Amino acid sequence: MNKSTSIALIPVFLSAAVTCSAASPDQVEVIQLTKPDDIQHASTMDQAIVIISNKVMECVQSKVAPASECSCLYPQELSRVRKTYEVTIKRHPDWKTKTVSYTWEGKSYAISLVGVSRQLQMKCPQNK
Repeated sequence: MNKSTSIALIPVFLSAAVTCSAASPDQVEVIQLTKPDDIQHASTMDQAIVIISNKVMECVQSKVAPASECSCLYPQELSRVRKTYEVTIKRHPDWKTKTVSYTWEGKSYAISLVGVSRQLQMKCPQNK
């Protein structure tokens, strides 16, 4: 994924890299994962996000629907993100309001679980 793709996905479905700076009270805490099981759980969440993000990006680029509605066109992928999120938070309740970060095969990843939660709370428009 190139830089412009990552930037375009920020408002569409949150899975952006986290920039760490001086913490203020309203900033989300970042947890650096090191345990293999924790990394696997975070990676599973990331994979679900990447799958829907790729589809949403295609939708946005093709102008099939407004960017805010593109994820609604993929109910199976959206359901997978929702289920993965629920399992992840059940296993790691302390991650719910945090961003988790990990390194895998030389690449760094970060997932804002609070951001995923916000995205999942958005309602899809009803068919008229």
